[in-house]
Amino acid sequence: HSWLCKNSADFKRIVAEKYKWEKMGLLTIVDDVEISPYLITDYIEEQAQEYSITKVGVDNFRYALLSEALGKIGFSNDNKNLWLVRPSDVYKIVPVIESTFNNQYFIWGNNPLLRWATNNVCVLTSGRKTHEDTGNRYYGKQEGKSRKTDPFMALVHSMILEDSLEQSELQLFDFNDFL
Repeated sequence: HSWLCKNSADFKRIVAEKYKWEKMGLLTIVDDVEISPYLITDYIEEQAQEYSITKVGVDNFRYALLSEALGKIGFSNDNKNLWLVRPSDVYKIVPVIESTFNNQYFIWGNNPLLRWATNNVCVLTSGRKTHEDTGNRYYGKQEGKSRKTDPFMALVHSMILEDSLEQSELQLFDFNDFL
């Protein structure tokens, strides 16, 4: 899920099927001056009714805005279930994500917003501006203002946290049993 501020200077520049995605339940268009952290934490609480959410990853850009609201629903540094995602964490996971794409393990289903956000991403090399290639890669936007990548970066953050989660027993289901 994603949120988009209708009053953002970028809103009109974004060439995407925003209102269609909103009707599909993939996007919430917020008619306010900014997206309240509580919209996001309300969504996390709602999803926790169906899924076992044990950790949340937040990048440095959003951390200051979200940490208080996340703390109110039980995600905090003190509880060791709120992770500040650093660029070095992203550097480490890029090869894993590339392998996942190469092996076609991702299946987006009927989620055009996630496909759009993924296609807005480019892989950049750290140190490129100074002509000093550090060998580290990270994700950026193909174009800074009209290309949103938040849904893809949420996927990146979830993959960074995956190794820190308790492993559960693999369960395989025969979906014919549910038909």
